[in-house]
Amino acid sequence: MGHSRRLCILVLHNRDFAAPDDPEFASRADVENAARDVARALASRGYKVDTLAVPPDPLEAVGVAATIAARAPDLVFNLCESLGGDARHEAVLPSLFELAGVRYTGSGPYALGTALRKDRTKALLRGLGVPTPRAAVSTDGTLPAELPPLPCIIKPAREDASTGIWLRSVVKTAPERAERVAEVHARYRQPVLIEEFIDGRELYVSLLGNGASLTALPMHEVDFSKMPAGAPHIVTYDGKWDPSSQEYKGTNSVRAEVTPAVAARCADAARAAFAALELSDYARVDLRLAADGTPYVIDVNPNCDLSDGAGVSRAASFGGLSYHDLIERIVAAATARYDKASTHVSREHVATKRTAAPAAARTAKSATAAAARSRGATPAADKGRPVHARGGRGRARAHRRRAR
Repeated sequence: MGHSRRLCILVLHNRDFAAPDDPEFASRADVENAARDVARALASRGYKVDTLAVPPDPLEAVGVAATIAARAPDLVFNLCESLGGDARHEAVLPSLFELAGVRYTGSGPYALGTALRKDRTKALLRGLGVPTPRAAVSTDGTLPAELPPLPCIIKPAREDASTGIWLRSVVKTAPERAERVAEVHARYRQPVLIEEFIDGRELYVSLLGNGASLTALPMHEVDFSKMPAGAPHIVTYDGKWDPSSQEYKGTNSVRAEVTPAVAARCADAARAAFAALELSDYARVDLRLAADGTPYVIDVNPNCDLSDGAGVSRAASFGGLSYHDLIERIVAAATARYDKASTHVSREHVATKRTAAPAAARTAKSATAAAARSRGATPAADKGRPVHARGGRGRARAHRRRAR
């Protein structure tokens, strides 16, 4: 990768998981070892690497952005998934990085904020013609007037890592649906997604790159063949994080064996979701493959698990990439994205100096260049692509994590 080998990279992760009595403790704590995996991979390729944990106090966490700007790393490898134990604040630090001109990997604040709001994501996908199951939202724990057909799956609308998903989350009757919506709302105090349940294979498409270089890695899927008879084929929170649970023991991540036509449809749906949410550098898109062959997008993960042995890592290995290759490809994607934006800014600046336009026009050009530096505006040839420069979880314990 040439000059990129000499980059100084700061690996950033959250550290807001000090309370093991938190029911979602395992998924929050999991990011720490992901940071170690990433740091080791980068160091092995000749980068100068530091690691920084964002403190759990939200006000202290916000101050980290100023600290990082002062340290001036060439790139921040951003693995921060929450602030103060709240995943809804995932976009705060990237927002501050944008203001401070700090380069970082992964998606920007708009993408992160949108992806965590599952109802907003679905509305956006539907509006752009990307297949996604029909759904409704309860804001107060009661049922809205219009509902998708049964069976449904009930889940928090502002969580990730399968938080709030249990075997009982799939409901087949109206009373079950009402009971589950009330339960999820009472526990998580947030809107509840009531989604049509697609009974089919669960496939994961991992994506690397940006724009024309966006690459879909070979898919993996969850093998539910060892689940108890009658249990719904879904990935629950316990199925990801509790080795003693029947869901954990009854599921396994395997390479997806599909026809080229199905693989192409799934990749197309994943790329469309990537573009719709204006993601950057890498992501994982979760699909359910219906009986008629339609791949329905059920989740978009811009800050997905990048630990060694997790789902994206496995997908990379299916495509012939080592874990170290995967992490370096993400760095290359982010670096190229910023370099492209900088080149565009420089060209606009030169063109402005050479023109005889009035002072007001020159001021407008300068404002455009400033906006490009802040948000990485793309050249005219890139119309239709994201307008900013942008285009996990690790192992809390090795025996506890799932390769998904």
